[in-house]
Amino acid sequence: MDILNDKIRELFPGECVNKGLSKSGILSTRALPSFVSDWLISKYAEADELDSVSLQRFLSQYLPDKSKADQIKHQLISERKAIKILAKFSVEPDIKTGEEWLEIPILDIKGKEGCISPTLASESLELLNGGMWGIGELIWKEGPKKGNGKIELISFKPFKPYSADLGYYREARKHFNDVSEWIDFLIKSMEYDPRSFDSVSQKLKMISRLLPFVEPRINLIELAPKGTGKSYVFGRLSKYGWLISGGSVSRAQLFYDIARKRRGIITRFDYIALDEIQTIKFSNPEEVVGALKGYLESGEYKIGAYHGEADASFVLLGNISISGKEPRNAIYTKSLPKFMQESAFLDRFHGFIEGWKLPRIKEGSVVKGYAINSEFFSEILHELRSDMIPNSIVSSIIYVPKDSDKRDATAIKRVATGYFKLIFPDIRSVDEVNIELFRTYCLNPAIEMRRIIRKQLSLIDEEYSDEMPEIRLLIS
Repeated sequence: MDILNDKIRELFPGECVNKGLSKSGILSTRALPSFVSDWLISKYAEADELDSVSLQRFLSQYLPDKSKADQIKHQLISERKAIKILAKFSVEPDIKTGEEWLEIPILDIKGKEGCISPTLASESLELLNGGMWGIGELIWKEGPKKGNGKIELISFKPFKPYSADLGYYREARKHFNDVSEWIDFLIKSMEYDPRSFDSVSQKLKMISRLLPFVEPRINLIELAPKGTGKSYVFGRLSKYGWLISGGSVSRAQLFYDIARKRRGIITRFDYIALDEIQTIKFSNPEEVVGALKGYLESGEYKIGAYHGEADASFVLLGNISISGKEPRNAIYTKSLPKFMQESAFLDRFHGFIEGWKLPRIKEGSVVKGYAINSEFFSEILHELRSDMIPNSIVSSIIYVPKDSDKRDATAIKRVATGYFKLIFPDIRSVDEVNIELFRTYCLNPAIEMRRIIRKQLSLIDEEYSDEMPEIRLLIS
């Protein structure tokens, strides 16, 4: 692992960070996204030593925790001075009044307690798309009459310290001659220690969680015992994803709110993950599943007279009861809410991740040493989504029989393309493809992920067979 550490430091001198520093001390007590904590480490660490005094000073001044929310509000009102903080901000337009309402979760500011000028809202469109982390300058704005005061955002600088340079990333990939070493690199980038996995197969299952990060409209189900890290990956690694954990979900929230004339979250993010799916309450389950069926199939949806399109991937995450090393029930989908157990709905998912085959996350599972920082990694994954060359390469080397089920074929191609983007980002033509490596690390895992979906369909609906199409490589 020391060799991998050295290689990461050599190939990514400006993007690597000592992850061990963010997993202990001051930052370990703060629930910060990885892309924020990594940036802080790179800013306040030198020669593997963290300047805790300077870091604490920065946190106290610019990154308050929720316990200081009332204190900051009091300061804004009583001193009438502007305050800058690093936080997540979001803006919600009010169609009825024409005003823009500001939300700052870390300060518990919501509803009509916060506002933003129309000019700044127009200049900072990312605030309208589900919100964004950044440096915001706040003032207390007195209302025209008593009782109408608000906290106003007067300036905003998005938190985006790195831009994705895919050429740079691809060139670095060429220096990893061994595929297993590159997979270890990806595991470390996900903030886990590669040594905590028993096999390459386990590691492939772990990085399969990144498929929705790099491939548009890939739909997955993962069921696993508690404590396998699925919530962390989907909730903390990237600002381009949205994790819903528990609570309630409506069709308006996901797709389109007719009353507010506002597009839903599925149009704003690279992926939507519904976590703890058994505990999520749906305002109208049939309505939600109906809209999802159309979207999962085509990327389109229709709500009333509104027709929309999106390319967000969709992920269901849930817990499953295990006996020994296998699920207690051979029908895995029994762990899903009843209204999601319909075969026509499940058939629209491209792959299944057997989360019970992943190790439980322990203290020793956390990444040690160097890895690329999460902000840079998330930008790279985001940019890979729009790279169409891998799709073309995969389509050129895979043979799909004419009598293949269309959903099976689409699923296998899409999952294989996702793996290709993750593991072989530097390959730009068919001539460069190592067919055996592609078979082992892309095609076979894709077929297996879809095979599980197909098997589950055959167990719950006699109209479905568990037979898979004989998809194979054109080049031997």
